[in-house]
Amino acid sequence: MNTLLFYFFLITTFINPTIESDKARWKPYYLDIAPNGRATNWFLPFDVTNRKDLKQIKVISIFGDHRDSYLKGHIHTAIDINPARPKDKLVPVYAMARGVVCSVHLGENQKTVVVRHQLADGSAMFTSYKHLKEAYVQQGQQVDQKTKLARLFTVQESKKYGGDYHHLHLEIRKAFDDYGCASWLTMNKQQLNLRFYNPLTFLREKL
Repeated sequence: MNTLLFYFFLITTFINPTIESDKARWKPYYLDIAPNGRATNWFLPFDVTNRKDLKQIKVISIFGDHRDSYLKGHIHTAIDINPARPKDKLVPVYAMARGVVCSVHLGENQKTVVVRHQLADGSAMFTSYKHLKEAYVQQGQQVDQKTKLARLFTVQESKKYGGDYHHLHLEIRKAFDDYGCASWLTMNKQQLNLRFYNPLTFLREKL
């Protein structure tokens, strides 16, 4: 299902879609499974010279910005990033730390991979990787920072679908109780702060 059809389906199915009204549709794509180890070492999600150096990425769009891409006033739940110096036109995306793939969802274009992590204190958190052309992992797969999860759109592929998708929409999540729909249905700061960390702040603290 392409992006325009997907949005049309949402709009015609829910007059005023909300996280609570939409999340049940996405629950079947979630696998409640724990990682087999704790995430104690974090890395950038790209194959760059130094995966511990924030200067190796280029930030295209910031966290908490108001968007009109789906619902007017929707809040951006991520940062949009690319490698500052990509090694190839096909840009792979890697897991940022040890974890388990708990969700692979959305359609033929715009795939999303979500990894559940267990922190040193035993609590859970999630990294979510969106705008993926191809996904290479499956639900229930244990991963670490060496695992190639997916690849991004090329510029040409992005144009084919009529959008600007050739970047990684990276979310750092406190919770995944919405099963993914809060990514496009977060409408206020309370909803944003309930489920999401600022990825740049997280990376500065963890790298």
